[in-house]
Amino acid sequence: MKASVAVVKILSVVCVMLLAQSQNVLAQEGAAKQATKTIVGDLLMIDRDLYIVRGKLGEIQIEATYKTEITEEFEFGDRIKALVLMNNKALKIERAGPGDVAGVVENSIVAAKASPAKKIEKGTAKTAAPGLAPAPKQPDRKTIIGDLLMIDRDLYIVRGEYGEIQIEATYKTEITEEFEFGDRIKAVVLMNNKALKIERAGANEVSGVTMQQAPSSTVPAKVKAELAQSAGAKGQAAQQTNPAPNKLPSDTRVVKGQILMIDGAFYVLRGEYGEIRVERTDKTKVTEEFKFGDFIRATVKNNDEALTIERLKN
Repeated sequence: MKASVAVVKILSVVCVMLLAQSQNVLAQEGAAKQATKTIVGDLLMIDRDLYIVRGKLGEIQIEATYKTEITEEFEFGDRIKALVLMNNKALKIERAGPGDVAGVVENSIVAAKASPAKKIEKGTAKTAAPGLAPAPKQPDRKTIIGDLLMIDRDLYIVRGEYGEIQIEATYKTEITEEFEFGDRIKAVVLMNNKALKIERAGANEVSGVTMQQAPSSTVPAKVKAELAQSAGAKGQAAQQTNPAPNKLPSDTRVVKGQILMIDGAFYVLRGEYGEIRVERTDKTKVTEEFKFGDFIRATVKNNDEALTIERLKN
């Protein structure tokens, strides 16, 4: 009798395991049949898990999840390609190729089924990468040609195909002459739109943005130095030796900008990608009293409450 009861229990466990396995297979097949689309566009901003790109009819928000395959770290101005579900949750985010046209394309079910196999192939390629030829270098600068709309301190604002483009002049920028509203200019800029050179555009030069590779191998170091300076560090070496950013709590971030307005407890700043609001509380550590036009650096929590506010050093 005990033996028969034991057999029944074993059969019950086997049945439950088989049922769970069949449900898992059905779930995977259902996931494979989900409709997907491919989004290609220029990256405007990364806000936590949201990758915001420029679309033809406005901004498009792509959500990265813990399951998303992200091939590299991206930043403002990069041209990305994302395979997403119809709710814009990303399956994969990678750098767009030269032949990828900006826009949104719905994929067939067959393409969605093929994506897991591609992912495995790419994983295999990564392990075999040391023995393969290096991938072609990605563009690290671009040329912007357009009509000048306004000069706001260090910002040269030109008319682009999808809206205004802000070009930032630094103390290293070569500016060939004084420009004014309506002038047609040509700017060679880094991928973060910091200008290397601004000059008058030629009569035969067409408006638009053209990606290009640096002419020499020394440029990547210069690019890193420019990016380090844009982050407020005193050169690339200072950024590499300063471990402070890595020690910040996960729920805080550092913002930098010029004070446009002080409204009660709020500091309104002009940041790299637009206006930023920082709230000063009774717990905020402020190194001095600031006023309109000052450049400041603030460590803030996710609710924009400031932990520290200090003067941004050159």
